[in-house]
Amino acid sequence: MDGVLSRILLVSLPALPAAGALLVGLLPARSTRLARAVGWVFSLAALSVWMALWLGMRDAAEPLSLRIAWVPDLGISFHLALDSAGLWMSGLVAAVGAAAMVGTLPELPDLNRSHLVCLLLAECGMLGAVVSWDLILFIACWEIMLIPFFFLMGRGPEHRGVAAATRFFVTSIASSVVLWVGVLRLVHLAGEPRTFDLMEIARRLDPAAAAGVAWFFVPAFLMRLAAVPLHTWFPLAQAESPVAASVMLAGGVLPLGGYGVYHLLRRIFGADLGGTAETLAWIGLGTALLGGLVALVQRDLKRLLAGLCMAQTGLSLLGLSLGTPESVRGGLLLLASAGLAGAASFLFAGVVCGARDSQRIADIAGLWRRQPLFCGLFLAAMASLGMLPGTAGFAGAWPILSAMRTDGVMLSLAALALLALGGAGLWTYRRLSGGGFQADLWSTARWPRRRQVVTLLLLGVIILTLGLWVGAPSPASAFGSGGMP
Repeated sequence: MDGVLSRILLVSLPALPAAGALLVGLLPARSTRLARAVGWVFSLAALSVWMALWLGMRDAAEPLSLRIAWVPDLGISFHLALDSAGLWMSGLVAAVGAAAMVGTLPELPDLNRSHLVCLLLAECGMLGAVVSWDLILFIACWEIMLIPFFFLMGRGPEHRGVAAATRFFVTSIASSVVLWVGVLRLVHLAGEPRTFDLMEIARRLDPAAAAGVAWFFVPAFLMRLAAVPLHTWFPLAQAESPVAASVMLAGGVLPLGGYGVYHLLRRIFGADLGGTAETLAWIGLGTALLGGLVALVQRDLKRLLAGLCMAQTGLSLLGLSLGTPESVRGGLLLLASAGLAGAASFLFAGVVCGARDSQRIADIAGLWRRQPLFCGLFLAAMASLGMLPGTAGFAGAWPILSAMRTDGVMLSLAALALLALGGAGLWTYRRLSGGGFQADLWSTARWPRRRQVVTLLLLGVIILTLGLWVGAPSPASAFGSGGMP
């Protein structure tokens, strides 16, 4: 791909959703259909830009990069870059953003325009965080996500998500303050001339002098990853938030927390993550165990799915922390799997729970009789969350388990987490698909919408394609070599 064209596409990736949000916000309040069409166009355009970048970078040996001096006196630059890991993470965000845009509707009809603006701004912030290689730019995009998610989570019938939105906002702000302290400390240790450039800081940094600085980054990433002990906001948010917020949280925010560990801690501090690797590995394993065991005893569908997502992202944190090339690739693939399967699962849950006006698994039974296609498509997402063979979840988990083959304790605990995940997933699907369907208790409105079926179908195809294409023995082939460990 031509160098100028590729850099234009790189800038366009986060810029298109931002431009779409601006345009939708300027439309007349009554232009509901036009606003929806504009939102769809810009979100799908961002996904199309990613596909063009993927086609041009599949065999690239070096990351695609654009660096322009922004505030030279302060060492701040407009530095965007994509290596193979960032390419796949940006693809995940673009796909989930398009799925949320096309597959969900605002909980209240009069929220249509603000609903679209929030979705587009959230997508802009997430894509910007992936491609930013300047720390100031990264943190700016990291925080841009907060405001749209606060409104996405807090709006809906009876404003049930306000408590979840407030908890998410407060914990994010608190962890971000600590993150800022770590960034300023890194810049000071990097010396003169001052720079916020990620790779320049990594080149200059003295590991001995930087001992302990990595811990300032940990709370922000653990919070977004919903890892213990900073996980309590996530089940509440998923249980009480509207469908669009649930899809974006599970499909975008959680994977970005793990990507932050890779993008900042691993790039700056190396494989030991600045001395935090062992602790983060145990935290990831604990999160996987907690999520799996909680899912086994849950009777609320959305809270159960939240536990499964937490468990999968916990295992991805474990893989990133183990530090071997195979485990890191497995961890990154698990982030993609958790995002795709989480988005598909919460799209399904939002539709059926809304139609039944209940989140109790016992109330949502017999779906196979009424909606065999929609219920069948949900199986791909549930199988991936349960890490069953042939899915992206299993393809990511296998190299992580292989990396632990010399540590019997960790391997046993990870196997227990996988058993809990598989058991919870199969039990839940059996309860949802089987049993009697009580038609008089369900909504008389048409559900699911055709576009929701198509969205779930496409997400399921991607999940199975990743699982079968990447394959358990060697996930490296899906990522290429450029920029990967």
